[in-house]
Amino acid sequence: MTIKEIEILSGMERGNIRFYEREGLITPNRMSNGYRDYSKVELQILLRIKLLRSLHISLDEIKALKDGTKNLLNTLSKQIEELEKEKQGVSYAQDVCRIMQEDRVTFTDLDAKKYLDGIKNKTRATGSSYFTYTGDVLPQVFYPWRRFFARTLDISIYNMLWSILLICAFNVQTAKRGNLGDIFDGFISIVLMLFLEPLWLHFSGTTPGKAIFGLKIETPEGRRLSYNEGFERTWAVVGTGMGYNIPIYNLIRLWKSYKLCSENETQPWDENISYTIKDEKGYRGVLLVGAYAVIIAIISIASLTHQIPPNRGELTITEFSENFNYYAEVFDINFGNMYLDENGQWREKAFDGTAYIKIGYIEIPDFNYTMENGCITGVSFMIDIKNNEDWLSSYDPHMILASLAFAGAQNEVGLFSNTPKRIIEKINNNSFTSFEFIESGIEFVCNTQYSGHIDAQAEFLFPDENISENYFRIHFSMNKQ
Repeated sequence: MTIKEIEILSGMERGNIRFYEREGLITPNRMSNGYRDYSKVELQILLRIKLLRSLHISLDEIKALKDGTKNLLNTLSKQIEELEKEKQGVSYAQDVCRIMQEDRVTFTDLDAKKYLDGIKNKTRATGSSYFTYTGDVLPQVFYPWRRFFARTLDISIYNMLWSILLICAFNVQTAKRGNLGDIFDGFISIVLMLFLEPLWLHFSGTTPGKAIFGLKIETPEGRRLSYNEGFERTWAVVGTGMGYNIPIYNLIRLWKSYKLCSENETQPWDENISYTIKDEKGYRGVLLVGAYAVIIAIISIASLTHQIPPNRGELTITEFSENFNYYAEVFDINFGNMYLDENGQWREKAFDGTAYIKIGYIEIPDFNYTMENGCITGVSFMIDIKNNEDWLSSYDPHMILASLAFAGAQNEVGLFSNTPKRIIEKINNNSFTSFEFIESGIEFVCNTQYSGHIDAQAEFLFPDENISENYFRIHFSMNKQ
């Protein structure tokens, strides 16, 4: 029999049936699809439990009767004594108990339906609620969308923590991670959930997402889960509920979990816990939107830290080089196997097996530094190329990184400053053309001249095949005013 069928035949709520199953009073078989298969034996046991609980016989007594450690006749005698103390509904309950005694029934051969029908008629005639019992229910929350949004908010928080680590510790621009990067980040978020969620459950009985929806998880005894209990539950959620976040498979598992929840079926990982909801008020949806707004704001602010270099204020040549290399890493700009050393000069990296593909011709510019009291007041470079037959690459990356390394260190440039963005736009919009502007008290000047080339693309100059001679000259400088 399915759960719906045994609900009808026993007249019990699903929560009651699940409770008795957890207590070990019934043990239905599991079908291949994961659903329970109840036999006639389980039905009879449930009816017996319903009868005895209607007579206010305790659950512990019923367990002892089923185990055979107690005798039903003795239990009934004891219950008669207890019923004498009751003021309402006692009389008929006593009669039923006496009739059962006279019938000399045992728990095994007890025909519960026979006596339940009499109780039903008596209750209908008197309107008494004495035979209605409550409490044998393990609370569960069957709100699939509330549970889903609570879970996704929690995962968004774990993803936020990972993003902040990538941004602040590894200078990674999360917005440019790509599909593989996003999949990897998703797995890391699940790993964080696996270890952090048990902590939330242990110390507060809920998680940030669940708290917004008023959801709480405890043991049947009303205590918070231990870390190990929380870990086991979260691991089951990750595997059975989310399919380990494996693409496509996770969608299948999410759908099956949704279907179970929508049918008021307890999720496998919740069978031995008490899952409650405080209320269903609409303001909780507003709280959810607000929480996502906060997450987006935090990630955005963390991303802005990229524009702040490691060294600020007056710069030495070493500090300028550190800033230059920092921005090169942030914007994922490489110059083959070259980097700027502590003396502000280009140096080859130790070979690490990486192969670099060179597109177009470019002469690495030597930076010249104007110094005052050991600090930089100006940076410049000059390139002069004649009769080159290859494409010429733009010097925008060199100018942008040098400009940010110098101007980004000025005290006027803060976390929310637009100075770095304006500098990048002005240089990118003037590839192979002269320009001049002032930002953060620094004057930027670029004088570009060329002949015998075709400016076909923003990043390259192509030699004109119809002209035998060509040249390209650029002089870039930035100086404090």
